[in-house]
Amino acid sequence: MEVKVEGGGEFADASYEKICQSIYRDIGLQSNIDSVYLHCNAAEHVFIISVKIGRVPNPVTVGDMTIIAGEDMLKVTKELYAPRLLALLWDRYGEKVKQLSRLEITIKLGMQEMEELRSQVVYDPRVDLTTRILDGIDRILPEGARVRYSIPATGRITIIASENPIEEDWKKKANDILRKISKGEA
Repeated sequence: MEVKVEGGGEFADASYEKICQSIYRDIGLQSNIDSVYLHCNAAEHVFIISVKIGRVPNPVTVGDMTIIAGEDMLKVTKELYAPRLLALLWDRYGEKVKQLSRLEITIKLGMQEMEELRSQVVYDPRVDLTTRILDGIDRILPEGARVRYSIPATGRITIIASENPIEEDWKKKANDILRKISKGEA
Protein backbone atom coordinates (compact mmCIF):
# COMPACT_ATOMS: atom_id res chain seq x y z
CA MET A 1 0.00 0.00 0.00
CA GLU A 2 1.40 3.34 -1.06
CA VAL A 3 0.69 6.37 1.14
CA LYS A 4 1.27 9.95 0.08
CA VAL A 5 0.61 12.92 2.36
CA GLU A 6 0.96 16.57 1.34
CA GLY A 7 0.26 20.01 2.67
CA GLY A 8 0.98 19.59 6.35
CA GLY A 9 4.68 20.27 6.45
CA GLU A 10 7.50 17.74 6.61
CA PHE A 11 6.87 16.52 10.18
CA ALA A 12 3.05 16.36 9.86
CA ASP A 13 3.21 14.62 6.48
CA ALA A 14 5.58 11.96 7.82
CA SER A 15 3.42 11.48 10.92
CA TYR A 16 0.20 11.11 8.93
CA GLU A 17 1.92 8.66 6.59
CA LYS A 18 2.83 6.44 9.56
CA ILE A 19 -0.68 6.79 10.99
CA CYS A 20 -2.27 5.72 7.68
CA GLN A 21 0.04 2.70 7.36
CA SER A 22 -0.54 1.65 10.97
CA ILE A 23 -4.30 2.02 10.95
CA TYR A 24 -4.92 0.10 7.73
CA ARG A 25 -2.49 -2.59 8.86
CA ASP A 26 -4.23 -2.84 12.25
CA ILE A 27 -7.69 -3.24 10.74
CA GLY A 28 -6.38 -5.77 8.22
CA LEU A 29 -6.89 -3.85 4.99
CA GLN A 30 -3.33 -3.11 3.92
CA SER A 31 -3.50 -5.76 1.17
CA ASN A 32 -6.91 -4.51 -0.05
CA ILE A 33 -5.82 -0.91 -0.59
CA ASP A 34 -3.59 0.16 -3.46
CA SER A 35 -2.96 3.70 -2.28
CA VAL A 36 -3.95 6.45 0.15
CA TYR A 37 -3.58 10.13 -0.63
CA LEU A 38 -4.08 12.70 2.13
CA HIS A 39 -3.99 16.47 1.64
CA CYS A 40 -3.84 18.49 4.87
CA ASN A 41 -4.58 22.17 5.27
CA ALA A 42 -4.31 22.81 9.00
CA ALA A 43 -4.70 26.58 8.57
CA GLU A 44 -8.23 26.15 7.19
CA HIS A 45 -8.74 22.84 9.02
CA VAL A 46 -9.63 20.95 5.85
CA PHE A 47 -8.47 17.46 4.95
CA ILE A 48 -8.94 15.54 1.71
CA ILE A 49 -8.36 11.81 1.85
CA SER A 50 -8.66 9.46 -1.09
CA VAL A 51 -8.34 5.68 -0.79
CA LYS A 52 -7.94 3.55 -3.92
CA ILE A 53 -9.40 0.09 -3.44
CA GLY A 54 -7.18 -2.71 -4.66
CA ARG A 55 -7.54 -6.47 -4.68
CA VAL A 56 -10.58 -7.86 -2.88
CA PRO A 57 -10.81 -11.58 -2.09
CA ASN A 58 -13.57 -13.66 -3.65
CA PRO A 59 -16.65 -14.50 -1.60
CA VAL A 60 -16.34 -17.56 0.66
CA THR A 61 -18.94 -20.25 -0.03
CA VAL A 62 -20.06 -23.16 2.12
CA GLY A 63 -18.11 -25.44 -0.24
CA ASP A 64 -14.93 -23.41 0.27
CA MET A 65 -14.97 -23.93 4.02
CA THR A 66 -16.52 -27.37 4.52
CA ILE A 67 -16.40 -30.92 3.24
CA ILE A 68 -19.35 -33.28 3.09
CA ALA A 69 -18.66 -36.18 5.46
CA GLY A 70 -21.54 -38.58 5.01
CA GLU A 71 -25.01 -37.87 3.75
CA ASP A 72 -25.94 -35.36 6.47
CA MET A 73 -22.61 -34.18 7.92
CA LEU A 74 -20.53 -31.10 7.18
CA LYS A 75 -16.99 -30.79 8.53
CA VAL A 76 -15.66 -27.25 8.81
CA THR A 77 -12.20 -26.85 7.28
CA LYS A 78 -11.85 -23.06 7.74
CA GLU A 79 -12.85 -22.24 11.30
CA LEU A 80 -12.57 -18.47 10.79
CA TYR A 81 -15.99 -18.36 9.11
CA ALA A 82 -17.71 -21.02 11.27
CA PRO A 83 -19.88 -18.52 13.22
CA ARG A 84 -21.12 -17.01 9.94
CA LEU A 85 -21.78 -20.48 8.54
CA LEU A 86 -23.79 -21.49 11.59
CA ALA A 87 -25.83 -18.28 11.45
CA LEU A 88 -26.58 -18.92 7.75
CA LEU A 89 -27.56 -22.53 8.38
CA TRP A 90 -29.71 -21.81 11.44
CA ASP A 91 -31.42 -18.93 9.66
CA ARG A 92 -32.13 -20.99 6.56
CA TYR A 93 -32.78 -24.48 7.92
CA GLY A 94 -33.63 -23.96 11.59
CA GLU A 95 -34.02 -27.17 13.55
CA LYS A 96 -32.59 -29.33 10.76
CA VAL A 97 -29.15 -28.07 11.88
CA LYS A 98 -27.28 -29.51 14.86
CA GLN A 99 -23.73 -28.60 15.87
CA LEU A 100 -22.13 -31.80 17.17
CA SER A 101 -18.72 -30.33 17.91
CA ARG A 102 -16.72 -27.23 17.10
CA LEU A 103 -16.12 -28.41 13.53
CA GLU A 104 -18.93 -30.91 12.89
CA ILE A 105 -22.45 -29.99 11.84
CA THR A 106 -25.29 -32.32 10.93
CA ILE A 107 -27.96 -31.05 8.63
CA LYS A 108 -30.95 -33.09 7.48
CA LEU A 109 -31.00 -32.38 3.75
CA GLY A 110 -31.14 -34.48 0.63
CA MET A 111 -28.00 -34.81 -1.51
CA GLN A 112 -29.38 -32.36 -4.11
CA GLU A 113 -30.06 -29.73 -1.43
CA MET A 114 -26.65 -30.40 0.13
CA GLU A 115 -24.93 -29.72 -3.21
CA GLU A 116 -26.96 -26.51 -3.65
CA LEU A 117 -25.98 -25.48 -0.12
CA ARG A 118 -22.28 -25.75 -1.00
CA SER A 119 -22.66 -22.84 -3.45
CA GLN A 120 -24.19 -20.50 -0.84
CA VAL A 121 -22.06 -17.48 0.09
CA VAL A 122 -21.06 -17.44 3.77
CA TYR A 123 -18.98 -14.25 3.69
CA ASP A 124 -18.41 -11.65 0.99
CA PRO A 125 -15.48 -9.36 1.91
CA ARG A 126 -16.73 -6.71 -0.52
CA VAL A 127 -19.84 -6.16 1.59
CA ASP A 128 -18.03 -4.68 4.57
CA LEU A 129 -14.93 -3.37 2.79
CA THR A 130 -16.31 0.16 2.39
CA THR A 131 -17.39 0.24 6.03
CA ARG A 132 -13.93 -0.86 7.16
CA ILE A 133 -12.20 1.69 4.91
CA LEU A 134 -14.44 4.45 6.27
CA ASP A 135 -13.63 3.27 9.80
CA GLY A 136 -9.94 3.70 8.94
CA ILE A 137 -10.60 7.19 7.56
CA ASP A 138 -12.38 8.13 10.79
CA ARG A 139 -9.34 7.00 12.76
CA ILE A 140 -6.91 8.91 10.53
CA LEU A 141 -8.67 12.28 10.38
CA PRO A 142 -8.54 14.68 13.34
CA GLU A 143 -11.43 14.38 15.77
CA GLY A 144 -12.71 17.88 15.02
CA ALA A 145 -13.05 17.22 11.26
CA ARG A 146 -16.60 15.84 11.46
CA VAL A 147 -18.22 17.76 8.60
CA ARG A 148 -17.84 15.38 5.66
CA TYR A 149 -18.43 15.50 1.95
CA SER A 150 -17.84 12.44 -0.22
CA ILE A 151 -16.90 12.45 -3.87
CA PRO A 152 -18.17 9.33 -5.65
CA ALA A 153 -15.78 7.46 -7.93
CA THR A 154 -15.50 3.85 -9.01
CA GLY A 155 -12.86 1.96 -7.04
CA ARG A 156 -12.01 4.91 -4.83
CA ILE A 157 -13.37 6.48 -1.65
CA THR A 158 -12.69 10.21 -1.36
CA ILE A 159 -13.76 12.35 1.59
CA ILE A 160 -13.36 16.05 2.31
CA ALA A 161 -13.44 16.64 6.08
CA SER A 162 -13.45 19.83 8.12
CA GLU A 163 -14.78 21.36 11.30
CA ASN A 164 -16.49 23.98 9.11
CA PRO A 165 -19.03 23.62 6.29
CA ILE A 166 -17.37 22.32 3.12
CA GLU A 167 -16.90 25.14 0.63
CA GLU A 168 -17.04 24.91 -3.16
CA ASP A 169 -13.33 25.79 -3.37
CA TRP A 170 -12.48 22.60 -1.46
CA LYS A 171 -14.75 20.50 -3.65
CA LYS A 172 -12.93 21.90 -6.69
CA LYS A 173 -9.54 21.28 -5.01
CA ALA A 174 -10.55 17.67 -4.26
CA ASN A 175 -11.60 17.08 -7.89
CA ASP A 176 -8.31 18.59 -9.09
CA ILE A 177 -6.41 16.25 -6.76
CA LEU A 178 -8.41 13.26 -8.05
CA ARG A 179 -7.52 14.20 -11.66
CA LYS A 180 -3.83 14.43 -10.70
CA ILE A 181 -3.99 11.09 -8.88
CA SER A 182 -5.61 9.37 -11.85
CA LYS A 183 -2.86 10.74 -14.13
CA GLY A 184 -0.16 9.66 -11.66
CA GLU A 185 0.92 13.24 -10.97
CA ALA A 186 0.06 13.30 -7.27
